[in-house]
Amino acid sequence: MERWVIEATITLLAWGLWGLALKIASRDLQWFQVYFYAGLATVLAIVLVGIYYHDELSSTIQGKHKLQLLVAFTSGALGAIGYITLVRALNSGGPASIVIPFTALYPLITAILSILLIGESVTLRKAIGIVLAIIAIALLSMEE
Repeated sequence: MERWVIEATITLLAWGLWGLALKIASRDLQWFQVYFYAGLATVLAIVLVGIYYHDELSSTIQGKHKLQLLVAFTSGALGAIGYITLVRALNSGGPASIVIPFTALYPLITAILSILLIGESVTLRKAIGIVLAIIAIALLSMEE
């Protein structure tokens, strides 16, 4: 099995548990408390990555990658906005069984923008897979 498949599977499992954990924490905490304490784990991970990859990070900052660093920073800011609004949606009574699958529609935006802005190609088989995944997410998100 290719490494990316294993890593994608771990991501799927981690994010699946993450959504459940956020909803459980949101039952008794305010959105900013959930965001702050969940964010502490992210800060710890950032510190550990910084320590482990210190030399590579230093050379990136001194190198020719200024635009990529700006884009990376922007992606972090966009992720934080999405994370905050996700926690607020769960905290304001949104059911995790609907909020999490609904917000999981973001790959549609990524796929369309990747095709339009950076020239990625999509085969017919991949396009059908994307459409079926979106249909599945939409069906899971609907209230009965």
